[in-house]
Amino acid sequence: MNYSASFPPQELGQLLGEFNWHKPKAKQLFVTWGLMIIPSLISCLFLVGIPATIFSIYFAHRSWQRWRSAQSVVLLYQHGLVDRRKSDPIILPYADVDTLLIAVTRLAKITSYTHTIQTRDNRKIQFDEHLAQIKELGYILQEQVVQHQLPNAIDTYHRGLLVFFKPLAVTDSGLVMGMQHLSWQEFDGAAVIQTRTRTTIHTFVEIKQKGQKKPWALLDQKTFPNLPLFFVLLDYIQGSAERDDIQVS
Repeated sequence: MNYSASFPPQELGQLLGEFNWHKPKAKQLFVTWGLMIIPSLISCLFLVGIPATIFSIYFAHRSWQRWRSAQSVVLLYQHGLVDRRKSDPIILPYADVDTLLIAVTRLAKITSYTHTIQTRDNRKIQFDEHLAQIKELGYILQEQVVQHQLPNAIDTYHRGLLVFFKPLAVTDSGLVMGMQHLSWQEFDGAAVIQTRTRTTIHTFVEIKQKGQKKPWALLDQKTFPNLPLFFVLLDYIQGSAERDDIQVS
């Protein structure tokens, strides 16, 4: 839902964090695009340079605006967020979030974080390295989204229904992926792992089965929906099982 109001509604609760553009990156892009304007203008003599000139001027101007911006453009609250990166602010309650995707990539010793929100009405909002303190923004966003999604996930689990983390699903009898089933008795943990080359890092979610060296599942983190919720739900299920064992004994 889009709003043009200057301030968020009161129901968003306490302000948890304010984030502006990444100023050094914006300055670097401004210089880069600015340097491209002159050769683009020269190439206009051959007509093919006209689109390049337009693009260079547009991106240089946008980068300059971000570099000089004094206003916070993303505000994270207790119950929702305000995105003011465009002329019409977006106010999004966390209750309207369907999916949160987290991508951590590394190329040539530069680590990038991208958080993508998909709403229940299929809109997408993305936060990436163009914002300052993107890692801290991600931590707050993950924590608040989990707090709002966890009660429904626990209720779904206790009703014996599937809690989906496509292509994976959590059930009261274990994990399901396609035709595969891993019971809680066979489940041996889940963790985020990384594989490295000289220049890149790839991040996966590894699910282990007792007595097996090969992972039961190895899933790409950047396409794993609501990853923080998945781990919190696993902790809840395992904690419940431990409490049940204590009561039985």
